[in-house]
Amino acid sequence: MSSEPTPLPPDRVTDCAPFEIVGIDLAGPLFLKNEGKMWIVLFTCAVYRAIHLELVNSLSSNTFLLALRLFIARRGRPRTIYCDNGTNFRGASNDLSKLNWSKILKETRTPKIFWKFIPPTAAWWGGWWERLVRTLKNLLKRTLGKSVLTSYEMYTVICDCESIINCRPLTYVSENPEELIPLTPSMFLIENRSSSTGDIEELNSSSLNKRIKYRSKLLKDLRQRFRKEYLGQLVQKHNEKHSCNPQVGEIVLAGDDNKKTFVLGFGENCRVDSRARWENSHC
Repeated sequence: MSSEPTPLPPDRVTDCAPFEIVGIDLAGPLFLKNEGKMWIVLFTCAVYRAIHLELVNSLSSNTFLLALRLFIARRGRPRTIYCDNGTNFRGASNDLSKLNWSKILKETRTPKIFWKFIPPTAAWWGGWWERLVRTLKNLLKRTLGKSVLTSYEMYTVICDCESIINCRPLTYVSENPEELIPLTPSMFLIENRSSSTGDIEELNSSSLNKRIKYRSKLLKDLRQRFRKEYLGQLVQKHNEKHSCNPQVGEIVLAGDDNKKTFVLGFGENCRVDSRARWENSHC
């Protein structure tokens, strides 16, 4: 038995702005000091693997829409949103679909956000953002332990976690100091790390145009390096063929995706043929 590799989804490899294509999920609940429960809304960039975190105090659609507004105000408006079939996500999508988008597009040039819901009971379809949910949970567990914080303290902690996760290396970390530093998601989020401003009186149109072209070239080179190094490794790993040929005497595992009850079949492979022999075991 062998499985042929499938191509990567176009939304994972397309050239776009950070957070133009996002996956959304919630983590929690978190129990706060004298303030009840709160949840973390995690926005994951599909291409550059950056995250953005927001705190919400309920699982309602209205609360999620407020978190979405905060995200758009800080990171920009997404073109496509991936998420599961949670009632808050479905409700937000339905509320936004009731708007007159043809009129909005005509007057403000703002297109409608395209929502993509994964199939029900198929959480692995959202693996590319679920993976970062686990990373966030592990980081919070090691940072907080059993500590109980206030909402403002928790917001500070998740901002620190967001910064740490966005600074993780995406490519190989070389021990040679002369090699280029590894790519990180934060490189695509912060174009100018300095907050100082130059002498405005010394600027002119010629030098300003040269500076703009130079910055554009740096950004273009950075994205080309990203596609060559990170996406190249991703495609190579994704295209690895996995094959498993059952041998005589091995114990094989069989399942049925069409049944709601989780049924496992165990059996001994007496000979290699097209016949199936197993014993059902309900879990």
